[in-house]
Amino acid sequence: MRGDYNGTNGTDGQDLTVAPKLIRLATTPLGSELTGMYVTDNGEMFFNIQHPSSSLPGDEAKAAVGAWTGVDVDSIDPRQESITVPDHTSADAQTTRVVSGSYQVLGRSGDTFTGALPFGFGNITTGDESASVLQSENPDFNAFIPSNADGSEGFLFSAWEDRPGGVSRLEITKQGDGSWLVNDAYNVDFSAVNGTMINCFGTVSPWGTPLTSEENYEAENTVRWNDANYSNGYPNYADVQNIQTYLGGTFPNPYDYGYIVEITDPKEAAPIPVKHFTMGRSAHENPVIMPDKKTVYLTDDGSFKGFYKFVADVAGDMSAGTLYAAKVTQDATKNPEKAGFDIEWIELAHGTNAMIETWIDSYDGIDETMYVDGATNYISDAEVTTWANGGAADDRVAFLETLRAAKAKDATVEFNKMEGININYDGLHSGAVPFMYVAFADVTGGMADDVGDIQLDAARCGAVYRFGLDSNYNASRMEPVVVGGPYDSAAINRCSVDNIADPDNVIVLDDGRVLIGEDTSDHKNNMLWIYNPAGK
Repeated sequence: MRGDYNGTNGTDGQDLTVAPKLIRLATTPLGSELTGMYVTDNGEMFFNIQHPSSSLPGDEAKAAVGAWTGVDVDSIDPRQESITVPDHTSADAQTTRVVSGSYQVLGRSGDTFTGALPFGFGNITTGDESASVLQSENPDFNAFIPSNADGSEGFLFSAWEDRPGGVSRLEITKQGDGSWLVNDAYNVDFSAVNGTMINCFGTVSPWGTPLTSEENYEAENTVRWNDANYSNGYPNYADVQNIQTYLGGTFPNPYDYGYIVEITDPKEAAPIPVKHFTMGRSAHENPVIMPDKKTVYLTDDGSFKGFYKFVADVAGDMSAGTLYAAKVTQDATKNPEKAGFDIEWIELAHGTNAMIETWIDSYDGIDETMYVDGATNYISDAEVTTWANGGAADDRVAFLETLRAAKAKDATVEFNKMEGININYDGLHSGAVPFMYVAFADVTGGMADDVGDIQLDAARCGAVYRFGLDSNYNASRMEPVVVGGPYDSAAINRCSVDNIADPDNVIVLDDGRVLIGEDTSDHKNNMLWIYNPAGK
């Protein structure tokens, strides 16, 4: 019997099977995060292995900065079969595995690169480079800055997420077999900006400078900075002492840390870091600059945090502009797979780097001997309230105590573990890839209670949201596109291995697909995924 079908005829031999929504591309060694994803214009990818388990054999126990070779990431087959999930007791669980090609380690923590880094790769030295402060196992953000026309040579910047933090630079060349050769190594000198702290993810500006993020989890808890008994924070007093060692004995000013740091002149012998105080002080995960070269979106990692937008006065110059905080309105459902949010932007203040720096400097000279329990040597709650009511002499609260300022202005401060945010720059500029994406590692806490602007059912395995942007690059709506799970607290892998768990970094590819890296203990081996918006 003949049916009446109106479907599209396929070409003989054509595979019309719908591509999967998610494909697992890589797994990392036990105990490690997959961090620092960066894809070049040629489809080459770099990513890192952060803090692998110390019980792993040999060099696998050391953090690694590396490249995925033998693959064009932009051209991965949409029907590529996922790499298998290793048995957590097997040798496969102890190393980095990719679905095709190979993972090339460019450097492991402690490597000296024939003396170029005498204290070792990832070692944070004092500002005068005379002594070691700590050895980091936490490489995060990568940025490749090409130095020739075809992108076969360049500088790979890698952030080290510690207290104090740092950024290394490897000069690398692509070989005929697709591997990379390290020619030289260098540590960026941050002494002119009093060092950095917890250098997390980042992006590259449209004008080719790396932007690394100071993820200061304690930015809204400045009251405890000079408390010698504060041992639980990130950073805590011991971390503050490490920064003091970096500074050669000067007690650090808390308002020097928690900013977006632009590394200017990245190809020169001595790149110059610039802290953009204008973008606010918070637990920055990363910034992403829009094609207008003025609008920047900024995520704030941790619990009960905000979401921010900065608009520069002049395109390509982040030293002056206006800072905003998001206020969201949830759809009429608590289902995290369905609930989107409308966004309005509350203006916090306009500022310049130069003016804000003078406010910061006014808190120099305070140390632990001046701490009084129940009081503060820094900006008080009363000062925040006065500012919010329009009675302050200046706008320092907006830039130095950004989360407290956002809360005082009734912006939404319930976001939980808001991680990497990204666009495909060329695709957004042309309209071919019109979305911005952001990862939430864990949709719980302030996002999953019964009060405030956000009242979702918990999604323990996290979620990825996308934002539509208008012609002025304003984001007025966010919606979920991938929600992890299901979650089983009794399972070896508490989140299903066929779905994301605690997404962290995201990269938007030229064709609109999205790479998602994990930072999770809910998968025994963290994973790299590719999300296809057209998949099923």
